[in-house]
Amino acid sequence: MTDLVVLGLGPAGRALAHRAAAAGMTVRAYDPAPDARWRRTFGMWTDELPPWLPADVVSARSSPEVFAGHRRTLGREYAVLDTDRLQAALTLDGVGVVAEPADRDGHGEAFVIDARGPAPRSTAPRQTAAGILVPAGVHDELWMDWRPAPGVGASEPASFLYAVRVTPDSVLVEETCLAGAPALSVDMLEARLRARLADRGVRAGDLHEQVDFPLLSPDTARGRSWCGVGVRGTTLHPATGYSVAASLGFADHAVRARGAGRNPVGDGDVLAHRLRAAALRALLGMSAPQQRAFFEVFFDLPDRHVRTFLSARSGPAATAAAMTAAFAAAPWGLRRRLAAAVTPPASRRWR
Repeated sequence: MTDLVVLGLGPAGRALAHRAAAAGMTVRAYDPAPDARWRRTFGMWTDELPPWLPADVVSARSSPEVFAGHRRTLGREYAVLDTDRLQAALTLDGVGVVAEPADRDGHGEAFVIDARGPAPRSTAPRQTAAGILVPAGVHDELWMDWRPAPGVGASEPASFLYAVRVTPDSVLVEETCLAGAPALSVDMLEARLRARLADRGVRAGDLHEQVDFPLLSPDTARGRSWCGVGVRGTTLHPATGYSVAASLGFADHAVRARGAGRNPVGDGDVLAHRLRAAALRALLGMSAPQQRAFFEVFFDLPDRHVRTFLSARSGPAATAAAMTAAFAAAPWGLRRRLAAAVTPPASRRWR
């Protein structure tokens, strides 16, 4: 008998299979390329690191700031993970790995967790980015810098700079389109990034990283005998694109829930995800100046609201409280945009 079937062995699926097997569950995992190496840069707040993750998985730690109207200190340590060590730490000892694709049907009484990543040909809003590595010390670390790149008009589609230490000797500087439908192309973001670096006198090398993924799934997040994780579930944050911390934390939660005979994705998870999807709709409806004004408001909120909203594992009550605080602090023009996003026309709803 198989207790758990995991579809997909990216970070979310591999963490689930690893933790479930370590807990004594019988696990079978399907992935057409289970040994494929991960190439993305993964970052998370250090207070969200799972206690079971080996310390050497963290490649670099920093305390980045944000620039939204003015420079702010977040007062929170950020970690970038060593991707190879993370993958090696999530061993699959005791997991029955099948090097084939599979869907959610045909697994008998086993509970299925869908971690297959983005659905093919997804038309959902996307996040895009282009990143270049530079030596540490030649560029300051800013988790978000909303100042327009040189040559970009204030009313042109917005993007921000993400600059974090990824090793003791290097910083990843990345121009990011937070959300777009359609999103800014990677080529356009690379051009903006190179303009920023040239303006600072920084010699830019080759492109190190390209990012392009959907922020929502057209599918639901759960069924009677299955649930999703990452973009297939509720652990990818639709309004920020972050998922690794929530997905790693979800692994032990899922093991406990299945041990108690429950679906790991509960009603509260679905409701909180819908609230975060409403925030995504609000962002998509904002002009570039409105987006910059929103983040000036957002990062001036009390720390508890900022932390709550940035986490894809926050419950619906806390998420609603953070969104209400942002609404109350926003100027009237932004309030109208935020209110409209909560009740979108049916044609614009993403499940």
